[in-house]
Amino acid sequence: MAVILGISATQLREDIADKSTEVSRRYHRGKAASRVKLLHQEMQLAYVGSPLALENTRNNLLDMEDDE
Repeated sequence: MAVILGISATQLREDIADKSTEVSRRYHRGKAASRVKLLHQEMQLAYVGSPLALENTRNNLLDMEDDE
């Protein structure tokens, strides 16, 4: 990613670690959006009966309850 942005990997890590930067906000927003898409896809697989997706979805729901 740093190569694409034309900055050093160290600089990118520092910008991501600093929660006050726009880079950090965009990085974390993108990461959260990707997670939502993956969880949605897993739910779809669970709806059609995938045993692994059912187990993963169950675990995700339990994790969400633990986080509350």
